[in-house]
Amino acid sequence: MKKHDLLQDGNKIIRVLEIQADRILMIDCIKRSMPVWVECSALDSFIGCTDEVLNQPTNFTAADIENLNADQKRTMYDRYTLIVPILPFIADEKMRAKVISSTAIENNISKQTIRIYLCLYLAYMNITALAPKQRIDDDGNLTQDEKNIRWALNKFFYTTKKQSLMTAYTMMLKEKYCDSMSLLRDPYPSFYQFRYFYRKTKKMQNFYISRNGLKNYQRNNRPLIGDGIQSFAPAIGVGMLDSTICDIYLINDTGSLVGRPILTACIDAYSGVCCGYVLIMGGWRV
Repeated sequence: MKKHDLLQDGNKIIRVLEIQADRILMIDCIKRSMPVWVECSALDSFIGCTDEVLNQPTNFTAADIENLNADQKRTMYDRYTLIVPILPFIADEKMRAKVISSTAIENNISKQTIRIYLCLYLAYMNITALAPKQRIDDDGNLTQDEKNIRWALNKFFYTTKKQSLMTAYTMMLKEKYCDSMSLLRDPYPSFYQFRYFYRKTKKMQNFYISRNGLKNYQRNNRPLIGDGIQSFAPAIGVGMLDSTICDIYLINDTGSLVGRPILTACIDAYSGVCCGYVLIMGGWRV
């Protein structure tokens, strides 16, 4: 048994990280939990195995660094930089915890995230394990029926005509699943499949813009992030005043109707904090 050896016992695969006289520091390569010290006798039933045996149940394939794109390389090295200060203290649990905590504070990242990167690297002892998976175009994963549903939604549903889902579904069957005699061919997707794909891919921004127009979206549905207000109120101290007639009627001590009061409020433009308000009725403050 040597340092960094892989050992297997049934479905459990471990990697040896440190060896002392009567105990061994190991990491569970399947669960990828933090390294622990165990007695040497606890590993008597384990036998040696190879990286290929580990890669099979974990679906990991060691990549050639030269084949990684620029974003993958940058992320991989950034993650490796986070765990490099921890590697000399793997065997010392207290120091390891301190370095993880200080690294998390210094880089404004959670300790759990650092532990995940650390265990991932220790399990495979390969820096490419820290590289993110390359994103694949979702279009390649769609079936032909799903592509037809997406086409029908874009052509018949996401339009200013505001047609219903059922209408879009019917038009899809007519255009994509009928023969020259306008007879429906089998198989074809059900309306429930059509509706499920719509709900799975629905984005409210696209929904509002495509059916009501961009101007309507910007006026009634866009998220309010304060860009317009902060352009003239870059700091606290600019107040906005507004008044409205309250939807109530006041009466005096004799029960006679006085009228409706006017409410005036002052709001800080930058923060949105209410600075104050006043309720006026017939020249009198209420």
